[in-house]
Amino acid sequence: MITIRHNHEDGTLVYGTRKGDGVFEIIKKWENGGFRFFPSLRMLGLRNSRDQVADRYAINAAAKALREAGYEVEIEIDDSFRDRAQVLEDKADRLEDRRDALENKAGRHAGAASAAHDRAHQISERFAAGQPILVGHHSEGRARADRKRMDQAMRKSIAENDTAQEVARRANAVGSQMRRSATPAVTARRIKTAESELRKIQKSLDGYTRRHLDHKGQPYYIEVHEGATGDHREMLLARKAQLENQLEYDRAQLAAAVEAGEYVQWGKHNVHVGDVVHYWGIRARPVVKVNTVTVAVESDYSWPDKVRYTEIRAVECPHGQDGPTVTAPKRPAKQAQAKPKAEVPTIDTDKLKAAAQTVSHMHVGADREAFVSPPAVVARLMELAEIEPGMTVLEPSAGTGNIALAAVELGAVVDCVELDNNLVEVLASRVPGTNLLYRHDFLETDASQLGTYDRIVMNPPFSGGKDIAHVTHALDFLKPGGRLVAVMGGGVAFHKVKAAAEFRQLVEDRGGSITALPADAFKSAGITVTTVIVTIPC
Repeated sequence: MITIRHNHEDGTLVYGTRKGDGVFEIIKKWENGGFRFFPSLRMLGLRNSRDQVADRYAINAAAKALREAGYEVEIEIDDSFRDRAQVLEDKADRLEDRRDALENKAGRHAGAASAAHDRAHQISERFAAGQPILVGHHSEGRARADRKRMDQAMRKSIAENDTAQEVARRANAVGSQMRRSATPAVTARRIKTAESELRKIQKSLDGYTRRHLDHKGQPYYIEVHEGATGDHREMLLARKAQLENQLEYDRAQLAAAVEAGEYVQWGKHNVHVGDVVHYWGIRARPVVKVNTVTVAVESDYSWPDKVRYTEIRAVECPHGQDGPTVTAPKRPAKQAQAKPKAEVPTIDTDKLKAAAQTVSHMHVGADREAFVSPPAVVARLMELAEIEPGMTVLEPSAGTGNIALAAVELGAVVDCVELDNNLVEVLASRVPGTNLLYRHDFLETDASQLGTYDRIVMNPPFSGGKDIAHVTHALDFLKPGGRLVAVMGGGVAFHKVKAAAEFRQLVEDRGGSITALPADAFKSAGITVTTVIVTIPC
């Protein structure tokens, strides 16, 4: 047995049905009533039917469709209205529950956003130090997988943060419409609307005729409307009783506002020709005619504007004995919110998007040997370089700019040389304090192009003696009294080949030093070769 039951407290609900029995598929259609599923109730029903007169057309259409499909259906309708004060009290309770639910939902999304944000940073540890993906290197697969997971976490963090902020906004908006509807001005307009609806209802109950006149004013057709009968009459009578109760409540509320001076009922009794009326918040115009529902005011064109009495905010009367007087309602004291404003922490999504954009450029060919200096190595380089504010510093083959960034933070004026276009883009975003970004090979650059520097700090490619070639060439850019500090392959300290031996002699002749780094110094960059730091003064 399917029961479609309506009362003003619960609205229109369907009882005796269960998931998959086919009832919803029938009555959800517009022509069969347009019923919906309410997840919070786990029931089928009509939207906005609580504290409303039963929609007998929809209910009967649903019952007819179900009976034709072989279901046994009963209809139970109780159109007894509830007192207006009780209706508003229950609505306020429901809104409070909704606000709590939205606030909890906002908190859940904010937590998910924070967790995704933290996960993105954990995954991006290998990229945070500026290490690019080396295309063709054995580490490429793992690096690309990390970047994909980091991008997914960032996107989730941004999406969850946006959802949390929107839900918090909705939570704070709950009840605002109800609070506005309780203001005297809105109450007055609602009374006018209800009175108009009551007149129409009574007209439909009693029946009426409508005369259609020709151009001479003679009736050529008389339209006769009989008084409402059947379900229509029942709906009208129920709505009439409900409106009368609402009007009684609203009139009492408006009378209290008038007595407190919070509302002025404007009309022909207190608005006169020559008065200046303030309306629409900012406009103020003289009255040229007073009507029953409106006043006509001067305008900027050849005909007057019409302003409803309910739209008037204040009246300035020039007829007072002591000069013009302004009559306006008092502003009621603002009541504090029952609950503090719902707020959720905001994640800097712009920073996340910028980080993702930077990482998208961090890939170069494996032949570039772009193994960036980890933070611990950079700190050691800065210590040995003894950079002071205002010094000029060069980082050849700068890569993603870890060394340049540290030098900028120490107050140095830094120039960078970098060949790869992708890494130049990363440098521009990570180290905005650098002055020059040359898109060509450092070994093909000479001092006449750049000049000389107080300090040169570098991490050149290691294989095939490239580090020796880069460091030797870099000495041409060093000022007298300056210092070069470079990370190099460990072989320069012990290899017996001619190039390594000559380089060690150069370091010794210039009073420099070669210091071994820990075996795992470049582990985070994906390599485990031995490395040293070479310091060469000029």
